[in-house]
Amino acid sequence: MRVISRARLRSFWKSRTNDAKVAENTLSAWHKIAESVTWANWGELKQTFGTADRVGNCTVFDVGNNQFRVIGRVFFDKGRLYILDVMDHAEYDRKDNKGKPRWIDRCGCHEPPPTTKRTSAKRASPRRHKGSD
Repeated sequence: MRVISRARLRSFWKSRTNDAKVAENTLSAWHKIAESVTWANWGELKQTFGTADRVGNCTVFDVGNNQFRVIGRVFFDKGRLYILDVMDHAEYDRKDNKGKPRWIDRCGCHEPPPTTKRTSAKRASPRRHKGSD
């Protein structure tokens, strides 16, 4: 999988005060595994990361024995995993005043996946009209 982007992981572990080295080692190991595989579907992802869960359009990865969470969106057909957020266990568990996890709205997990316009390198061949020969 192409993981986009490691910079989000790096930013998270650099922001840590008490466990920066643990976060760096753990998240780097997770990243290395994620980059080394190609998943065709959810079942294959679960074979690699058995504790991963789906929340709306997102995948929540438990990293480092439940110490950290990586929230991502996986596009199996494109071979890409977009990292949307990284947090520790306590931040993941925080709720808003309605009892809903705070991170869900921030990640847009219940929003439809973004659409991308596919551009084709192929050019349409000119049409021949009857009688133009």
